[in-house]
Amino acid sequence: MKELKTKYPINQNDFIYYSIAVFKYKKKPTFIEKSIEGWEEEKLAYICLVDFQNHLVIAKRNISGIKDFLKLFSPINYEVLTSIFTDDDTTFEKFSMNNLNIADKSIRQKSIESTDLKENLSTLGLQSYVLSNLRVNNEDNKVSLSLNSSRINKFGVKNNIEAFLNWSHKIVERITNFEPKSSFLSSFATPIDYSNEKEDLLPIAILITLSKLYSDFEDNRIERCFILNGEHEREVDIIKVLNNFERLLEIEAEEKNGINHYKINNKSINDLYISLNSHSITLRSRKLARLCIQFSEDSVHPILQYINRTNSFIVTFDTPDLVYSNRKLFKDSRLLSNIEAFLKVFIPHSKLDLVKSEKGSFTANSKNFDNDSIFGFVENTFLSESEYFICDDLGKEWADHIGLNDESISFYHSKYKDSKFSASAFQEIIGQAQKNLGNLSPSDNQWPIKENLWAKKFKINKVQTEITRLRKGNNVADAIEYFKKLKVYPNLKKRVVLVINFISKVELEDRLSKLRNADDFAERNEVIQILWFVSSLVSSCYEVGAEIYICCKQ
Repeated sequence: MKELKTKYPINQNDFIYYSIAVFKYKKKPTFIEKSIEGWEEEKLAYICLVDFQNHLVIAKRNISGIKDFLKLFSPINYEVLTSIFTDDDTTFEKFSMNNLNIADKSIRQKSIESTDLKENLSTLGLQSYVLSNLRVNNEDNKVSLSLNSSRINKFGVKNNIEAFLNWSHKIVERITNFEPKSSFLSSFATPIDYSNEKEDLLPIAILITLSKLYSDFEDNRIERCFILNGEHEREVDIIKVLNNFERLLEIEAEEKNGINHYKINNKSINDLYISLNSHSITLRSRKLARLCIQFSEDSVHPILQYINRTNSFIVTFDTPDLVYSNRKLFKDSRLLSNIEAFLKVFIPHSKLDLVKSEKGSFTANSKNFDNDSIFGFVENTFLSESEYFICDDLGKEWADHIGLNDESISFYHSKYKDSKFSASAFQEIIGQAQKNLGNLSPSDNQWPIKENLWAKKFKINKVQTEITRLRKGNNVADAIEYFKKLKVYPNLKKRVVLVINFISKVELEDRLSKLRNADDFAERNEVIQILWFVSSLVSSCYEVGAEIYICCKQ
């Protein structure tokens, strides 16, 4: 059944045209490898196009292969789509959001739900998240919005073409008559026009995010992965290949024939670039273009096409408050305006100017870490304020040191680097801290492993030392019981303390001031990345109710 350009009157003065096709088709079930006669699944599909002159409404089911057609149209502006269904009386029932931060261990996606999130969701930290999906309720009329695809789903019966056409007309009227306004959703990161900013953008780093790919694996949508070499195929473990990209990668500008090319520095693919196109940013690589994914519906996509289509990456620029994600450019205006608050987490220590290594040197007779090492500094500085102090370094560590007293549980993460403003070293220690935030309240099944480790003496580089892992306290069993007792205290403080030697607070304050004033300086890119990393950790710690401190040089 099909109808083409059928005229439909909305009222006495307005009319629209719609086209619709409804059909059956057969396909091989996804759970069998080869087609078997008589074993096909029969499905119904439809597509409806509603022409409003300046807007097109599409309704479809079981329809694929129209991506090129959709590229002919511009999606509804993010700000418009979030505003036309919200007013002062709107209740927000569900948010799905993506993190704009480039720290690789930060929570990439979150989904939260309540009868009204406006009443119980703190706006602190929301500026680093961008909404991807939300569900709103207006006088018991529920609507879900997919902001990346401009998809609107109205809850309720959907089997009446006239009702659909009239509803579409109301939505297009709202879009046409849109006026900007501030709302609860203004707390999230807001997009700005990429096309207007494109000429001034200088990309400096990219984080390739693989959460969408992992979701497709979990949903059994991906059948196999292979490298295409001419007519020959070789199956590969794509997860192993892509593991090399799951960290922040630097972007280097290369000028060829007067044109800037932006190369992504990595150890695996030497021809990976990003392109700043007229309306979007994409990745390109001849080598990755041969790495393919076959989906359960038999479609095959090069991984590069998949990453670009799902926009599975985040790009930062030498303008520190700009970030590109989900095909949009976002501005975090609070990133630079909060520098004074940002600096509050840095605690200067003069003794960190004197450290020469992370752990020091060892012999079989060593009973303590060297005083001029960061581990030695941590123990000399913080051990006295704890009832129990444990060295948890190496293996599946929660932290390098753990301090326990009646008021707090503290995780100490240490990092030595013989350079200034090392963004890579900072990324590593931030990642260690973020991935272990959950262990501030460990589950009971984790204790046997820790009891076994903490009862041993410290061994490193095949040297068995006399350094006990329980640095202070009666015995390991008592330390574990004390930890268990502390974690149920209602007013317990959870503290995350980074101890580093490659940043001076005075120098950092100077560089951040130059950054805010748009001055040029040697470590500009590194400082921008450090700013994003720390902002991510502060936000993550806030979400689990933990305090964050960074001990550094003066």
